[in-house]
Amino acid sequence: MGLATALALQTRGFQVTVLERYHHVHTYGSHSGHTRVIRQAYHEGAFYVELVRRAQARWRELEGGNLGSLMVETGMLEFGPPDDPGLQGSIEACRSCNIDHELLTPAAAQKRWPVHIPSGWQVCFSQQAGYLKVAACLDALRGAAERAGVVIEYGVRVRELALGQPAVRLLLDSGELRACDSAVVCAGAYTKKLCPGVFNTLLSIRRRVLAWTTPQAQHRDDLRKLPVWGAFTPEGFFYGFPYGEVGNTGLKLACHVPAGAPDPEVDPDRLDREVHPDDLTPLTRFLANHLPAGQGPFAATGVCMYTCSPSEDFLIDRHPNDPRVVVATGFSGHGFKFAPVIGELTADLVARGVGGPQQTAFSRVHQLRQLQPAT
Repeated sequence: MGLATALALQTRGFQVTVLERYHHVHTYGSHSGHTRVIRQAYHEGAFYVELVRRAQARWRELEGGNLGSLMVETGMLEFGPPDDPGLQGSIEACRSCNIDHELLTPAAAQKRWPVHIPSGWQVCFSQQAGYLKVAACLDALRGAAERAGVVIEYGVRVRELALGQPAVRLLLDSGELRACDSAVVCAGAYTKKLCPGVFNTLLSIRRRVLAWTTPQAQHRDDLRKLPVWGAFTPEGFFYGFPYGEVGNTGLKLACHVPAGAPDPEVDPDRLDREVHPDDLTPLTRFLANHLPAGQGPFAATGVCMYTCSPSEDFLIDRHPNDPRVVVATGFSGHGFKFAPVIGELTADLVARGVGGPQQTAFSRVHQLRQLQPAT
């Protein structure tokens, strides 16, 4: 999000410097995992569909004719009980936004793909979906930003924002103070420490585990032909990818939202990065129940963080204590695909003081309302 915003601002005539705490592609935030789903069937809200379509166009522009280098189209398979609100949200988005899709019976889906879906469940296959290659996407954004004139400094940690001064000042770990006319905070899980107060109240940080299995050789060709997929099950919402070699070789899957009470919040500087047997039990059970061809030893695992707002919508707004500071956060779980468009929306807020039509849903006011008890 920081690279995309820097690129958008630089092309609007700003002189932009990016201060990155770590290095270019790393495992300390929320972009790890090598691949990210991109889809138009959006159960989180139909107003996201326009943004996805814009983002797909921007990624294609960044590919520059080298199709498949950033984005691979596979379609998306979603299934679950017919009364699941998430699944129904995806189907409604397909209908209301004219997304090419098929509603299938479990039996029909099982003839096309190596999945097991209980009879009575509902299945939706949408065409406009696939996955993004994380490192390649970040390379493309970095290259475009640097060619536009953006300065990127790695290994520079901002410790504190000094607000309400004649200029916005950034206190670095080194003790240096940097002054600027405007600042954008795209710090993911670390936003709460940089922006205490209302953002501390609005954001929650969750630990998530990713895994890649090594299926038996006779199943791999069929698993390569899988679409990206999402399963709305009583145990939680699971998602995954075709068998492939992007980053790690294997079949990648994860649990996006577990069923039951919210999992405990974590401190990003003290995150447990070790994957334990209990972390993998839900994934093993899911494969046994719904994707048995994908079973096999775990070839690789990883841990990342989600930074979530109360409504799970994005949060892009001015800092309440200094309007020269814009905070863009709350993207975790479904934000990566939107990066080029988020950069444009955030740059609009910096340059013109207004965002797009989605700005109401992405505002602090909207998120604060989510915390108010129902009357």
